[in-house]
Amino acid sequence: MLPAVAMDTIPILVKRVHRMHTYRVLTAAAVGGILASSALGAGDPTVEALQQRVTDMERTIRTLERQVAPDAPLSEARAAEVRALVADLVSDADQRATFQGSGSTSGFDGGFFIASPDGNFKLKMNGQIQIRYVWTSQDDSPTDDHRAGFENRRTKLKFKGHVVDPTWEYGITMAFSNSDGAAGLEDAFIMKDLENGWTIKVGQFKLPFLREELVSSSAQQAVERSLVNERFNQDFAQGIELGWEANDQWHFAFDFSDGFGSRNTRAASANTTDTEYAFTARAEYLASGSWKQFKDLSAARGQETGVLLGAAAHYQKDDFGNSAGPEVERFTWTVDASAEFDGWNLFGYVVGNHLSADGAADSDQFGVVVQGGVYLSEALEVFARYEWGDDDSSADDLSVITVGLNQHYNTYLKASVDFGYALNEVTGSWDSDSAGWRTDGAGQDGQFVARAQIQLLF
Repeated sequence: MLPAVAMDTIPILVKRVHRMHTYRVLTAAAVGGILASSALGAGDPTVEALQQRVTDMERTIRTLERQVAPDAPLSEARAAEVRALVADLVSDADQRATFQGSGSTSGFDGGFFIASPDGNFKLKMNGQIQIRYVWTSQDDSPTDDHRAGFENRRTKLKFKGHVVDPTWEYGITMAFSNSDGAAGLEDAFIMKDLENGWTIKVGQFKLPFLREELVSSSAQQAVERSLVNERFNQDFAQGIELGWEANDQWHFAFDFSDGFGSRNTRAASANTTDTEYAFTARAEYLASGSWKQFKDLSAARGQETGVLLGAAAHYQKDDFGNSAGPEVERFTWTVDASAEFDGWNLFGYVVGNHLSADGAADSDQFGVVVQGGVYLSEALEVFARYEWGDDDSSADDLSVITVGLNQHYNTYLKASVDFGYALNEVTGSWDSDSAGWRTDGAGQDGQFVARAQIQLLF
């Protein structure tokens, strides 16, 4: 409530009663402006508190009106006192309310956040849940021809923000296993903005290689990434990355790391996948559009035309005397292109992998992915994908077609279903439990996979 005013200390306040009504209107307008500019809705506890304060203030004004002579003049001192009272009310509302925007110390802005009043410290939290049903069918399977079931494909908690000042950023992602529910660490990095387009990042993160892998699992077009991606992707690694943005059209990244898939390993680990050294480089050119629109693999209606071209290369060498056998050298490369238009898109890439080791024949493996989608309405999207892979063996090449649709309810909720058909045998080089594909028997083909998923982001 407003503080009580001692009547014997107040000079003659009002010359006419309508002057007091003027202050009442001004006060109500000030509070109304706060409510209009905020993200608060009806029934919010903060709104109810502000309304109660306005009611209390009106009650005090009516008390003063009854106690003051109607022809009393209004002094400048009292006018200033009333204005100060209104300012106190507005200030108190600002401190107690939670509004959306950069000036807030807590709230929701693409994720729940808390921040210091000066903006130098910030923590933002996001989450992802993917509930999936998978059905697979094989002919003459060594176990059973048909298998189906539910799974929590992905459950993640993500934390990011900055400390000291906005140039010191950090990121932590915890992912819960879809087999036993155990928590596992994905992202864990510190990044410094060096200004003039330069950044440096150290810790655990995805190396800048395959674009399909770099796009978040929450922003894919199909229910799951391709089998080609599962075979060649970089996964999470531990290392250091130097980034550079030039003229808002070029992005470059240069990494020195422990190699592909080196997440959560110790420096002196006996892990047989340890590398002696690994280097990764990626370049991206934004021919048109904005960088933001390429954070996903879809193009909603009303989106501007955009074209993004990318290329990356990676080289790594096993530790000398690795217990797994002779040193293996790996050189992997990729080229990709993304095009987005008003309601439809195209995306594709080629990836190659060259393996060499003392006393063994060199191996060259390749993969190709092409996919695209069209919005049939503001929220319904259909898509198709074809993938091909050659593992440089006598087995059949990978050849899979996937079609499906997405229902985008809003930014945070999406339902998806897709159907995949293998034109050739799916060998042990390409199968993936996480994607729903099983290993076929020798000479078998025609494996069919159906997947339905609902995704919730917060």
